[in-house]
Amino acid sequence: MSSAPEISVIVGAYTREKYLLSAIRSLTAQTVSRDLFEIVVVKNFRTPEIDRELERVGATVLFDAEPRIGRWLRHAIHASRGRILTFCDDDDELEPERLGRILDIFRTYPDLGFYRNRVRVIDRDGRAIPESTWRDHEADRGFDQLGPVYLPPDGKDGLLDLATRRTHSTFGTSTMALRRELLDGELGDSFERTQLEDLYLFLTGTLSPYGMFLDDRRLTRYRYYAGNVTHTVRWLGHAAESERDLAGVAARRGRMDFAGWLSARAVNHERLFRGGTLVAQVAAGAERPQVARLTAEYLRFLGRHPEERAWNLDTWAAGVYGISYMVARSPARRIARNRLAARAVI
Repeated sequence: MSSAPEISVIVGAYTREKYLLSAIRSLTAQTVSRDLFEIVVVKNFRTPEIDRELERVGATVLFDAEPRIGRWLRHAIHASRGRILTFCDDDDELEPERLGRILDIFRTYPDLGFYRNRVRVIDRDGRAIPESTWRDHEADRGFDQLGPVYLPPDGKDGLLDLATRRTHSTFGTSTMALRRELLDGELGDSFERTQLEDLYLFLTGTLSPYGMFLDDRRLTRYRYYAGNVTHTVRWLGHAAESERDLAGVAARRGRMDFAGWLSARAVNHERLFRGGTLVAQVAAGAERPQVARLTAEYLRFLGRHPEERAWNLDTWAAGVYGISYMVARSPARRIARNRLAARAVI
């Protein structure tokens, strides 16, 4: 049996095959020797052309219909052998030098547990999107002044501010790599429950007894297009649930700063979930009692969470639509449908 590779690249493809081979081609174009890394693909579909190519490049292929992202990815992790784990979403691509850079950094810092790099943004056809149009978390300008940042195991006290205010280091599963043992035990078991895998991976690095390296290099090509925008109403509900769980993990490990931040995020996402659900029901022409119940629940939620009661349309529109639906069903439904249609445009 051949020796274990240094790095395992976990590629996940769920109900989406269009870009998978582009992701795989970016892996076979890496500058490091092929025997230093393995490719493990987990997907929930079978396509003869794709499966033949995966076999040709020597990838390990798993078929799994599990809908929860963390559990799905951990199945692939269990099938992998590398001491370092990294990830590539099916619609992203890695720059040719990325795996080599990861190996260099882990060799330079023997006490390292977590690595993260910045992204470049490409469109659905793989063409570069002008940098001037990138969103804040994609541009991640904080690193323009900071450069690469190494945090030793005992130097993570100011990490929340660095990772969430000065930079956007919690973003992007395809930007992250970590020691595989970080996902053993309780942290690995909790990872199976999450739907926010990038945030969880970052938190795992934070809670580990190892150092962290936040790279200023742009080594991941992040594909931006309508189909990869995840902030659907259903996603918001999953996000709130996952953030509450993550807050508990952080609190049990003594990181009350991250626990508080995650709890606040969970409240915000729950408001968006409740409001989005209400608007969707109005737009769909649901029965008035159901809309009345959802409206009352939304307004009670705002009553319990004054920090979410901003005086703007985003906060109060759902309640207004719900109340209006009681007295003028057709106009309220039409306005809600127009609002949902406008939000679907990117």
